[in-house]
Amino acid sequence: KRVLAAGVLLWSLFTALTPEAAALGTAPLLAARVLLGVGEGIAFPAIHSMIARNVPPASQSTAVGVVTAASYAGTALAFGVSPYIISEFGWPWVFYSFAACALLWLPLWVPTAVSNAPLPRPPTRKDSTAVLPDTIDAEGVSLGGSSGTQYYSAASSNDPSSSGGSELGSASTGGLRALFSRRELWAICVAQYCQSWGMYGLLNWLPTFFKDFYKVEIADLAAYTLLPYIVQGGLGAASGVLADRLIASGWSIRSVRILLQTVGMIGPAGCLLLAVSPIVGPSPALASQIITVGLGFSALSLGGVSVNHLDVAPRHAGLVFGAGNTAATLAGVVSVPFTGYLLQTTESWPLVFGVTAAHYVLGAALWAAWCGDTAVPEDKL
Repeated sequence: KRVLAAGVLLWSLFTALTPEAAALGTAPLLAARVLLGVGEGIAFPAIHSMIARNVPPASQSTAVGVVTAASYAGTALAFGVSPYIISEFGWPWVFYSFAACALLWLPLWVPTAVSNAPLPRPPTRKDSTAVLPDTIDAEGVSLGGSSGTQYYSAASSNDPSSSGGSELGSASTGGLRALFSRRELWAICVAQYCQSWGMYGLLNWLPTFFKDFYKVEIADLAAYTLLPYIVQGGLGAASGVLADRLIASGWSIRSVRILLQTVGMIGPAGCLLLAVSPIVGPSPALASQIITVGLGFSALSLGGVSVNHLDVAPRHAGLVFGAGNTAATLAGVVSVPFTGYLLQTTESWPLVFGVTAAHYVLGAALWAAWCGDTAVPEDKL
């Protein structure tokens, strides 16, 4: 709770200071943006850690979907109101206005009661035990497999009495190394990386795509680039509800996570390839609709990888989410300039979209192979 409040205050402060930093020069501006990013980077890991500790497992997919959908809605709202604020008050007031939102949020957040103990999770098998999946390799020691199958209690791995304090403080360095040797955690990081290659790369280059490939005027770009955020927000919230209902109806957690995540990656891959195919022809409106459908498919991941850390590492949910988020950010750092390089050297949007589609397909395949559905034993360390 306090970590989230500190993150909001940090990013709000440096959002408000951005205009002044820009006036001082490039270095102060970069410093302000980095510190703003540090504050924002705290938010989602803290939120997901609190979801693991305060939302019943049967509703956690819904909670993740609603929270993430709210972030999409905030992005769409920011795109919508920023032009008006700029035209009426000047561009610095965009930063001042958004920073002031913290003053409205904090009085509501401070009195909110938050538990620090993870909720016990129900077993995923009738006998309350689960086979321990193989690790990728932790210092040459295999923790599972045919040479000595091990079992653990899904309920005991989440004993509330055994938790407390910060996630980092509750695990040794060796324990964290063992935790992150699990293929279930690698599944999260790889899926986040591959999906964000598409998300960051596509959304950053979407205006350029419509301007170059379909010759859309700059003044008309908003009509083609804003809708995907709105669609993602609505479908994102629905995907969390869908995941919880499928699980409640008898689907296994792993089946639900694989279904939603693979559709959420294969769907965008197909739509991207279709958007630059001869089938679409010279219609930017049709291409925009296809890309919007693809990004709508990607929102299904809110019932897949975006909630899976609560399944496999509820005690360290914030830490695991942060690792996945780091992988996602790395994808953005690589994909945006790489896309620019491809465009500069080949001028081929089909090639750019093909590379992105390949990332989606690879991520879906590895996710289906490695995804887990029960708390790993290393989560207790």
